[in-house]
Amino acid sequence: MGKPSLRYRLLRSWALRSREVQWVLRRMESAVESWTGTVLVRTLRDSEKEALSIDLYGASFRPENDHDGLYAWEQEWFERRLPPPPASILVGAAGSGREASALRNLGYDVHAFEPSAPAFQLCQRTLGAETVDQASYQDLVATVLRGKSTRLRLARDAEFDAVLLGWGSFGHVLRPADRLDLLRACDRVAPGGPILLSLFEPKAGATANGTIYTPWGGFLARTTVEELERHAKALKRELIASLRSPSSYATFAPVRTSADRNTR
Repeated sequence: MGKPSLRYRLLRSWALRSREVQWVLRRMESAVESWTGTVLVRTLRDSEKEALSIDLYGASFRPENDHDGLYAWEQEWFERRLPPPPASILVGAAGSGREASALRNLGYDVHAFEPSAPAFQLCQRTLGAETVDQASYQDLVATVLRGKSTRLRLARDAEFDAVLLGWGSFGHVLRPADRLDLLRACDRVAPGGPILLSLFEPKAGATANGTIYTPWGGFLARTTVEELERHAKALKRELIASLRSPSSYATFAPVRTSADRNTR
């Protein structure tokens, strides 16, 4: 290449300066995120953090960013742990309905709920108004364990063949005691079926108790296998956990008795 042209020199200068500006903006974005998270962690109650997480998810929700259908690891997991169609499945934190829609296409009878208004509206358009409620995990606990009337339309004696907690949503329940209550509610509505949930694994930015703040999804708490084992013991269920890439997930399976084994 001979002597650089004026056009090249001008564009080269612009590209290098643009790179410097982008680097500064990324550092500023990281600093603002860290500062915001620190303030919110210190000042908000856990219930407020969970409410803010729903609002932030709704504000950042973009239908075009949603993956279409099940991931390979989900498909393998569901085939191994879910009862065969046409079993009934309660899907919590269903988002826009990605998992629920895929399960229904496989022949399952699905009822779903999602607290974020934008995601709920899309999920409702996909699955139908009678299939989806705008409700939260707090609503599930209040309805099933406390007998209260909430936005979740479940009969008092409602039972399902399995429960699926939407991808990563278990981490949005910040206190271990509340996570156990959520699992107790799931156990109550699916006494003979599995409870499936995926696990969030915070890395950089997590606080001492394993909680991390993200501007797109709010607060997420790290759940250890040791905690899950305690929950499984309390529920008298078997914990089957997978901590392999690309995603960690767990199944709380009903413990089969010797009589159950003899009938198979």
